Amino acid sequence: MLLHALISPLNSSNISLLKPSIFVKNGMLVPAIIAWELLALSILALVFILIERNLPGKKWFKGFLYGLSFGGLYLVGMFECVLLFNSSILNEALIGLGDFIPILLIGILLGIFTGTDETQNKKRQNILSVFVMAIFYIIGRYFAYSILHIQSAYISKPLGTFIWTLCQGLWVGIIYFILHPSIKRKSNISQGLYFGIVIFGSNWLMNHLFIAAIAELSLDLFIRAGTDILFAIIGACVCKKLFDKID
Repeated sequence: MLLHALISPLNSSNISLLKPSIFVKNGMLVPAIIAWELLALSILALVFILIERNLPGKKWFKGFLYGLSFGGLYLVGMFECVLLFNSSILNEALIGLGDFIPILLIGILLGIFTGTDETQNKKRQNILSVFVMAIFYIIGRYFAYSILHIQSAYISKPLGTFIWTLCQGLWVGIIYFILHPSIKRKSNISQGLYFGIVIFGSNWLMNHLFIAAIAELSLDLFIRAGTDILFAIIGACVCKKLFDKID
């Protein structure tokens, strides 16, 4: 919270283009952001506690990889504002770092204080799963851009939109690659649902709900997050079926 206050004040161009939330209208922006931070980071911590035992490695390293995964997701996700609201790359990088650094530190602390050492070797996920997940993320996003008509710049800024969508999809793939060993379910579908909803979806939805603290809540927000989660589920199911069969 202190880092956000120091390096990412709420004066970026993307704020002024949105209808103010009920919290802004009533002078309660700071309490709303604090409440969101506490809820979002609590969910982040609970998911780690739920999955860490099945991850390989030393407990601090588990936490480091977990923090890196979701800190990076927040950081990369911020750059969509450059496309949507003509915000500067530097501004969004600072705001993203205000998420990335604390989440990385939280991950390490979670590993040290709540993690367990796992010395047994686990079967590694195929690196191609990163690209499979990215492909499904891109398909889902362009479906949302063109068919569901979520707010986007895919027509006015097609190259920038594709580059960001690709980078975000690759990062979702990296999260799957890193955290896949934690998914212990019987069927491909149940494993896909577990990754898409519990591991990725809960954290990604909280990322999107931050906007509710500063701007009027809209259906676009839920369609955007819901489409990403749905195609993450599909991608995880395909990865499980494809690469387990190859192995």
